[in-house]
Amino acid sequence: MLRIDNLNENRVLTLTASDKLTRKDYEQLLPQLEEMLDKHGTLRFYIKLEELSGFDLGALWQEIKFDFKHKNQFGKTAIVGDKKWEEWSTTFSKLFFDSEMKFFYEDKSVEAWKWVNQ
Repeated sequence: MLRIDNLNENRVLTLTASDKLTRKDYEQLLPQLEEMLDKHGTLRFYIKLEELSGFDLGALWQEIKFDFKHKNQFGKTAIVGDKKWEEWSTTFSKLFFDSEMKFFYEDKSVEAWKWVNQ
């Protein structure tokens, strides 16, 4: 599941990702994200991974297409999770984006929030 939780005054969009992400999750979320990016130009992201078990191929493809289309509209991105593979995925993703992206373990979520809002 993917859900938008909040957009604050610093243009930090809080998202939660949980369970196994599917193509349907992205088909429901991406139009909302597209609209927000059109309205605000750039956004920063605070992404909470809660018991994330992975992606199906359709979901991964939807994310890759969206990310490359909008990569110049992404500001700082803080990803908060609790698994080593989530940290590795963040490190790998940084190769494709010019914006700052950092992984934080859950016990550092307050630090992540402060960092993305600076």
